Amino acid sequence: MENIFIFIGSKKDFNDFLSERNVDDTALKFMDLIRQYNELIRASNVGFLDTDSLFTTGNKSNVEDCVVRGEDYASVLEHVVTNFTQIISLGHNIRNLYLHNPPKRIIETLESEYKSSITYRNSEYRKISKENLKEISSHLEDFVVGQKAAKRKVLSNLYRLSNMQEQRPIIMLFAGPSGVGKTELAKSLSDYLDGKLLRIQFSMMQTNEASNYIFGDKHSKSSFARDLLQRESNIVLIDEFDKVHPNFYNAFYEIFDEGIFNDLNYSVDVNDCIFILTSNFNNETEIVKNLGMPIYSRISSIVKFDELNDDEKILIITKTYENVISSLDLEDAKTVEILNVKEWFAAHASDYNNIRLLNSRIQEAVYDILTSQLLDN
Repeated sequence: MENIFIFIGSKKDFNDFLSERNVDDTALKFMDLIRQYNELIRASNVGFLDTDSLFTTGNKSNVEDCVVRGEDYASVLEHVVTNFTQIISLGHNIRNLYLHNPPKRIIETLESEYKSSITYRNSEYRKISKENLKEISSHLEDFVVGQKAAKRKVLSNLYRLSNMQEQRPIIMLFAGPSGVGKTELAKSLSDYLDGKLLRIQFSMMQTNEASNYIFGDKHSKSSFARDLLQRESNIVLIDEFDKVHPNFYNAFYEIFDEGIFNDLNYSVDVNDCIFILTSNFNNETEIVKNLGMPIYSRISSIVKFDELNDDEKILIITKTYENVISSLDLEDAKTVEILNVKEWFAAHASDYNNIRLLNSRIQEAVYDILTSQLLDN
């Protein structure tokens, strides 16, 4: 192989890199190589080996480009990763090999055999500077209703990140009741940084599942490290961090201190990353008691979210209602507007303390009306 390009980062950026290199769908795919290799193994096992095959005659074909995508490793057995270089070079002379987020074992093998041929490329995440803090502030105002103090605290942390001399992540703990904008703020920040938010919910995993996800299992299994490698922005949201089993908190010491995370299969650099941990804690005493001092001491900032007041809820009602109405045809919109749905919810704003629930109830009310109109006309 003349050139080996190892790309670390998001799928979107890897595809952009391939486009820059004019690599299209005609490139040899890793899964085609695996099929050829498996056919060879099966034929050899049953004694019907094709003596004219590329794999047995040594007459290798010349291939300009071969692409191995991040999801390909999850589709193969363990021995494929172990014998990666043999499989790659078995029947073809590959000029340019493109690898997306390969496991550590593949990188180590390639470096031992082809070190001088390897070029590394990475996703380049959008940086935050103090010059664009006002723009970020305006963006958050457009997407998140209320929570003025929380937004100001987040901007303070972003200023700190832009001015830090040492490279390490910022860790913010969003604390407060459910449904008041914690996740929405994280999403809007990631949106500003031009990437889909990486959102992780450990609370939905059982103990064994969480252990395998955090510390790594077979390379074919999903893992925290692999998800971090593929992030599109430098914002990582860990929802309901207080629901993570305390046994797993020690896995975060290195990543929060050093900006490096290692599991069985991958190594990830998350310096300059912003980790947002959400919780329902009401105060710092609760945080220390539940998370423990080792984790608490590594948190850069506690960002407190408050209950929304009625005026803020009415703004949310108006925005949600208008979004729903805009998706309807003219006749349906008139049917709903006649019944003053928005006005009813505004009058009962104090009954709702959860934004998600409020949004859901508005949509439910609109479509209940339309369904009744359709069936009972």
